[in-house]
Amino acid sequence: MASEFKKITRLGLFAAVCFWTTACEKSSTDEAFNYPNTANIATITAELTQVTLFDELQGRVRPLRSAEIRPQVEGIITQRLFKQGDTLKQGDALFQIDQDIFTIDVEIKQAALEQSMAHLALIQSQVDRFTQLDRTKAVSKQAFEEVSFNLQIAAATVQQNRAQLKHSELQLEYAKVTAPISGIIGEALVTEGSLVSRTEPQPLAIIQQIDKVYIDVRQPASKLGLLRRLLANEQKNSEQGVKVIVQSSAESADDIEGQILFSGISVDENTGDLIIRIIADNAQQKLLPGMYVRTQIPRQKLQAITVPEHAVRRNSAGLPFVYIVVNDKFELRPVQLEGLQQRRYVISKGVNPNDIVVVTGQDNLREGAELVLSDWQQ
Repeated sequence: MASEFKKITRLGLFAAVCFWTTACEKSSTDEAFNYPNTANIATITAELTQVTLFDELQGRVRPLRSAEIRPQVEGIITQRLFKQGDTLKQGDALFQIDQDIFTIDVEIKQAALEQSMAHLALIQSQVDRFTQLDRTKAVSKQAFEEVSFNLQIAAATVQQNRAQLKHSELQLEYAKVTAPISGIIGEALVTEGSLVSRTEPQPLAIIQQIDKVYIDVRQPASKLGLLRRLLANEQKNSEQGVKVIVQSSAESADDIEGQILFSGISVDENTGDLIIRIIADNAQQKLLPGMYVRTQIPRQKLQAITVPEHAVRRNSAGLPFVYIVVNDKFELRPVQLEGLQQRRYVISKGVNPNDIVVVTGQDNLREGAELVLSDWQQ
């Protein structure tokens, strides 16, 4: 009897423990799924705005001007007159070629000119004397004509010697090689002691002007019509033409503004692309020749709705959608995107003007929850 009482007591205690444990688990479960009855969300009111759609394309930087430094006379380089990598102005001295032979040639031509001028003066005095004699018929006509011809020959000789002197002086001037353009000079490709001439295939150095640069971009020829219409409209409204945005790298925070100069007329047979040339200010020299950059080329201007990028979500299939508030309730609205412009998605379909679009707080949305709306702050 005592043993049965102990069994009953144990069973009672076990049942009590199980009941208490189940009650605790149920209480915890109910508490875990006790969602709040409100959903705090930040919203904006959709409105139509003027939007410019861009194509993001790769481009290569070209210098505004580039000049290969070549000698115009033959000789030995005696001195390099610049520091490699310097910014130079047009006319700055770069190399000195041995000028002794050119100096001597100038002196020879100067002496020849002076000699011919003295001979011209002598012939001129003879002509003057023969002119006086011709009035009195004291000189033959043949002698007078001969001295007149000699005067013309002497005058021509003076002109010839003067031209030869100028040529020699120019050769002496060319012995000092100067910068044909302003810009940044690279490495010297020859050293002192090198024999150089006009026929050498290798230049002495290269100067590139990069305070402004060209950017050559390849764009599909199929989009040429849209670009031409945009160019025509912009040229009517502004003398500056179509502006583009250039980024030197993905990490660059500063955009560089450029301007479309022209689009090519030859289409690459292999790729179907054509060249668009852009000019951009580069005073800070962030863009270097040969560098690849990203550009945003305007494609089309239209009236469209834009929303912050946080407002757009994607489903499991990757399709975009937004949440719209209608009559204090929310609904999911599929949308069609035209691109991302300045951290805002351009929506062409799915959202209408004056729709209330949820920007943040989408995770708080649940059926039956009371919506608490606030204006989204950027």
